[in-house]
Amino acid sequence: MFKDREEAGSLLAEEVKKVIKEKENAVILAIPRGGVPVAYQISKKTGIPFSMVVSKKITFPYEPEAAIGAAAPDGTYILAPYYSESSPEVKEAIKRAVNEAKEKMNKYLKGKEPDIKDKTVVIVDDGIATGYTALVAGMYAKKKGASEVILAVPVCPSDSVKKAEEIFDKVICYNKVNSLFFAVGAYYQDFHQVSDSELEMYIKKAENEGLYYK
Repeated sequence: MFKDREEAGSLLAEEVKKVIKEKENAVILAIPRGGVPVAYQISKKTGIPFSMVVSKKITFPYEPEAAIGAAAPDGTYILAPYYSESSPEVKEAIKRAVNEAKEKMNKYLKGKEPDIKDKTVVIVDDGIATGYTALVAGMYAKKKGASEVILAVPVCPSDSVKKAEEIFDKVICYNKVNSLFFAVGAYYQDFHQVSDSELEMYIKKAENEGLYYK
């Protein structure tokens, strides 16, 4: 049980240090918004600068909480195996998620993606359940030319690690959980929804401390 995302980031930073040997060529990409406080702490403890990577869950309008996949702003997407991408309803859901990812990128990154070509990229979130948003972020980073893509999360179901290893070069999960009913929030005392103003506060702090990657 983590106290909050910052504590989770501090603990995860120690694991990241063991894996990243050349931090001069590394960059952390947080999945907003929950991944930002975690990434900030890892950045602070390791000296590796961070920015953000946007991915959006693919959902149906009548089931907005049930993800059937995730999409990135460039149209990269991943879909649960039991859904067909030829279905008009699924096609529409993918298109909507890509557009929403573009909107989020414009909002959080002012439309300017960080240059990660030939970099070791560490994708960070506050945890993964289905893992779709993290997986598509990893695929997206590889498309953008990253030399190595690593996933770092404080908590995840054990069976998600194998799935993540199919896309990521390395997977760092501080707390692997064997549970039929997994929810990331169950492993935090404080798991409030990170607001836009809170996200901006972390970015400003990182900029002032020379930790924000542009």
